[in-house]
Amino acid sequence: MKAIITFHSIDATNSVLSFHPKKFFHLIKSLIQSGIPILPLDELLDKNCSNGITLTFDDGMESVYTDALPVLKKFSVQSHLFLTTSVVGRENNWLTQSHNSPRFKMMNWDQIFECASAGVSIDAHTHTHPKLNALTIQEIQDECLLCDEIIEKKMGRKPKYFAYPYGLRDERVRRFISTRYTASATTFLGFLNENDDQSLLPRLDSYYLQSNWLHSRINKPLGITYLKNRSLIRSIRRHQ
Repeated sequence: MKAIITFHSIDATNSVLSFHPKKFFHLIKSLIQSGIPILPLDELLDKNCSNGITLTFDDGMESVYTDALPVLKKFSVQSHLFLTTSVVGRENNWLTQSHNSPRFKMMNWDQIFECASAGVSIDAHTHTHPKLNALTIQEIQDECLLCDEIIEKKMGRKPKYFAYPYGLRDERVRRFISTRYTASATTFLGFLNENDDQSLLPRLDSYYLQSNWLHSRINKPLGITYLKNRSLIRSIRRHQ
């Protein structure tokens, strides 16, 4: 079993983008106790890897620094941060954010540096978090190029991996992204398999991992069946 897990904020507000800090600790501890390797994407996506999980955090909420990083350091776990560069040190108030979406304080560069020093790979999530499928080709390119340039200037390395904001893309977007990054993550709920298009990788949204019961069963038949059923229901609702 191979999977990528998506987190946004690690906090106790119970918003749709939040994962409780106590549950986060329990999840990481349970994965380790279950013998499931927690790996960076380089290792998880290697063709010789048959079992493992990668942790990813989208956007760059400050709670990743305050509440997730201590747990990652305690268990010596690596992860990935898909960073929206225009809101570093600010709030998640990008233009495409709906009026009723939860507001979060974002990490500043000093906090991002500390995350990177502790094993968090800083990767790309565009500059302004737009709906990429609504942009022109030039705007799509500008969003990614600027994001990459800022990360490379600040962190000393160009991002290898990318996550689509809102999971939105069309074939124009996918083609460009596939030429720029080693692999890219979507919001499609699912496990990885050997036939996956590397520019359209599925992930397990942490929203569906709230139950402590599931944390040690993600790779067991009951856990896998539950998550596959959630994926089917989610897919049906999206097409209604």
